[in-house]
Amino acid sequence: MPSEYIKKIRTTNGDKQIDYESLANLPKINNTELKGNVDVVKINQGSSNSGKFLGIGPDGNVSPMDPPQGMTEEQVAQLNQATEDILTKVDKDQGTENAGKVLGIGSDGMVTPVEGSDTQKQLENAIANYYALRRTGKVYQTKLWKFATNPTSSGVKQLDNEGLVFEPSTDTEEGQDDYLNGQHSLFEWCHVNYIRDADGTARPTAIEGTADYKTTGAVDVGAMQMSFYWKWDSSNAEYDLITISDTPHPELGLVPWPECEKADGTVVPWCIGSKYISGIASDGLLRSQPGLKPERNQSHNNMITNYQKKGEGYWGAGACRNTFQIIFTLIKGATKSTQTLFSGVTNYSLQYEASVQSAESNTYFPVTNAQAENIPVGCYVSVGYGGNNNGTANNDRGQTTIHDYADDVKVLRKEALDDGANTAIYLDIPEESAFNTQPHVYTETFSAPIMISSMHARAGTTDAVRGRHDGSPVSNTDGKHPYRVQGREYAVGGYIVASDTVALLNADGARTIYAAEKGVDHSSTDATIKSTYKIAGTIPVNSSGSVADFWIGDDGFDMDTGAWYPAKQGSGSTQGVGDMYYAGGEADNALREYSQGGYLGNGSGAGASVLSLGYWLGNESWSCLGCD
Repeated sequence: MPSEYIKKIRTTNGDKQIDYESLANLPKINNTELKGNVDVVKINQGSSNSGKFLGIGPDGNVSPMDPPQGMTEEQVAQLNQATEDILTKVDKDQGTENAGKVLGIGSDGMVTPVEGSDTQKQLENAIANYYALRRTGKVYQTKLWKFATNPTSSGVKQLDNEGLVFEPSTDTEEGQDDYLNGQHSLFEWCHVNYIRDADGTARPTAIEGTADYKTTGAVDVGAMQMSFYWKWDSSNAEYDLITISDTPHPELGLVPWPECEKADGTVVPWCIGSKYISGIASDGLLRSQPGLKPERNQSHNNMITNYQKKGEGYWGAGACRNTFQIIFTLIKGATKSTQTLFSGVTNYSLQYEASVQSAESNTYFPVTNAQAENIPVGCYVSVGYGGNNNGTANNDRGQTTIHDYADDVKVLRKEALDDGANTAIYLDIPEESAFNTQPHVYTETFSAPIMISSMHARAGTTDAVRGRHDGSPVSNTDGKHPYRVQGREYAVGGYIVASDTVALLNADGARTIYAAEKGVDHSSTDATIKSTYKIAGTIPVNSSGSVADFWIGDDGFDMDTGAWYPAKQGSGSTQGVGDMYYAGGEADNALREYSQGGYLGNGSGAGASVLSLGYWLGNESWSCLGCD
């Protein structure tokens, strides 16, 4: 076939043209590729041209004409196929710069690489739209008397908060909770998987109920609700005001909750916090997942290393996560004392030696009947023996041997033993982990008895609470069960170390609070902390004028970082905040870890606002836990 007959072959898409030479798999005639600038012509050339072919006329344009002489039937078929190929084929090589894209139709009607279906963006847009449609603009406020004016713990609900009833729930009893009656979307929450941006802001990746949502593996589980705005106003001499809303209300001076605002000031439409206390997941990293044993021995310093293994924006949860439960308790419960609503695991500090020494291996631990009354089914224990301290048993829970037979496992049931005097505490361990209760022999002269020790509740214990309610399984007041607020689990029996907040001990007994703002790298170096962290508040010296612990009367808050601190001294567990502040001794110019919430044995002194400054920044203790 003469080459001039195929210099230009038009393809059809209206009057559009494609770049023919950029196409892959160019059609061939007699093993020769058809090349040239291919203009676009209409497929429908009219029935009057039936049997003709497209060729180049004397004027250089493509037009129907009789077949040239010398074309074989095979060549005619090849030409027909060539036309079909040009109409249907595109270049396979779209360039590495288009990796991840798909072929789509551009605004000009041409096939071109375009962004594919971005499921992450779709999820975020869907969440943003969902929350946008449900924002009400309601303003929830509680008035709280300053301790010096009125020592009561109770506050007064105001504005849209007035008249709303809140009662905590358990796994069997559902308390009245007007915040979940469908009229207050700000308080509705769900489970999500999330990741963190480089500045630490959480971003949802999957919602519970979807195929992508997971509770095991290399994922974190969070509780998500719509973003909100808040204000702590302590300007009045007689009372403080806590205010939250799902919209900014600039006339009220509300600002974004710190978890909802990125370092550059962008406000995300959601509020996500880690749901559980961190444990070691299957990928070897600290994760927020149900069923995990809380990882002990966390400190301000090692949290920097441990959480950074997950990525740039991971430092561990700061004081803000604790402030979250305080302000929602103030709004919904209208009380400065969280223990009037739920106690948490704060009255569960026990260790018992085996009441029966037996060489037979079992999956239960024997205690006296009286002791069994103090160990509820569903709570957690360890079984082991004390360390050898120069011939004396060291039964501190920091000794690894205390957990040698069973490490922080659930009590499944209790059964009376045949002797009538003792009870078998059955544990959630496999048969191959059965143990005997013969003393552990260290030397010919020293053996350590086998012991059971109360321990932290495992992550997910509060998932048994009914619906989306706040509260504890079994009991909110027995001091042996953790609780949740807005889906987040608290008070599992260990202090929660703030990753972003420390206290500077001053010679006069006052404490200066330093907190890292969003996007600021956390540091274990005193000089860096003092130069890069914000001064978020001051804890006053004891009213005696000396360095001493005290009951907290009022809390204070820093609205930039979300950090909280004891602001005023109180006078007992039933007034004001009613939690204990442990001042940390008489050291001068020393930074101390921010240990929040209390542990197994704090009793009435515990609560959301318990603060202990007894540990240096690198201290690692069995009682110190962390959150993402």
